[in-house]
Amino acid sequence: MNRLFSGMDVHKENIVVVGLPKEGPHPVVREEFGGGDIPRLLKRFKTLSRTWQVETCYEAGPSGYGLARILSKAGISCRVVAPTLIPRRPGNRIKTDVRDAKELALALRAGQLEFVRIPTLEEEVRALIRCREDIARQVRVFKTTISHWLHSRDHRVPSGVKRWTPTYWKWVRALPLSLMDRRTLDHYLDVLSLLEDQRRQVEEQICELAKEEPYRDRVKTLCALRGFSPLAAMRLIAEVMVFERFGSAPSFMKFTGLIPSEHSSGDRIRRGKITKAGNSHIRHVLVEAVQRAHLSARPGRAVLRRWQEVPGPLRQIALACLKRLHHKFWSLTRRGVSAGKTRVAMARELAGFVWALMTQKEREIRAAA
Repeated sequence: MNRLFSGMDVHKENIVVVGLPKEGPHPVVREEFGGGDIPRLLKRFKTLSRTWQVETCYEAGPSGYGLARILSKAGISCRVVAPTLIPRRPGNRIKTDVRDAKELALALRAGQLEFVRIPTLEEEVRALIRCREDIARQVRVFKTTISHWLHSRDHRVPSGVKRWTPTYWKWVRALPLSLMDRRTLDHYLDVLSLLEDQRRQVEEQICELAKEEPYRDRVKTLCALRGFSPLAAMRLIAEVMVFERFGSAPSFMKFTGLIPSEHSSGDRIRRGKITKAGNSHIRHVLVEAVQRAHLSARPGRAVLRRWQEVPGPLRQIALACLKRLHHKFWSLTRRGVSAGKTRVAMARELAGFVWALMTQKEREIRAAA
């Protein structure tokens, strides 16, 4: 049976499909469907599958994985493409939906695409994780708004009072304000209090999930590393789920976007800022986790208690991580590297140890099953 390579440009309003045969530039299919007309799209692919071996794909984006799950369940091979890794022709200055779909079909036929892993519905715990991050972002926005509002009224934080502590809030509520300003500030504080309560509720739900299967053992494993709490471990696990899909530590580092960009030619080597061409949620967790990694190369009491819940080989990896990050911090600091670059370099090293730790744990789980 002949193969049909189909690219889909998926939008909220419409879905454009272009299908190419194994050879030749002329499309076999070039059709447009409504954004909500999935049944007609599915019926069309089923009709084509009678005479063709259909392979289709579309870019990852706001459309999510629902379309891929529907087509895969119906027996149509559908994969989701990593947008940043799609080959682009620099001379191509015309962009339309049909052209985008055809470019996807051409790249699929040539085998030039990188695909993202489609999580199962049971693995979509990351929706709850990202809900927590969205609420936390709103909390930061309101704190900044309150801070700027107080500054505009010429209210300066007293010396020795740290922001966002109970002492700070006591000072804010005791400020001498006019009736209108007091009403305004109370509205800000009420909304901020509501958001913080919602964030705490979501965090409690996430921590409860961390105690259940299939997350419990993996969360305990990640918590063997300094800087990881059950919440941070869940944030990382929810974004990756299966660490063994990365063949090596460098490939996982690349996925985090923490590797430096490079533009070298001939004998000249030029490296720049990190690529950030990966999962930003994982990158933030790793950078947060290394904030206190420089304190000591020895495990503290809390880390030792967590080590009692993991087997010996995993403890050895965690100990090697402590020593490596401590050495990395002081090595870069003595060279005069800025604090920001040092944290990023340490986060990149931590990503390698996370990969080693979690792949070892996944092999143990698979062997015990």
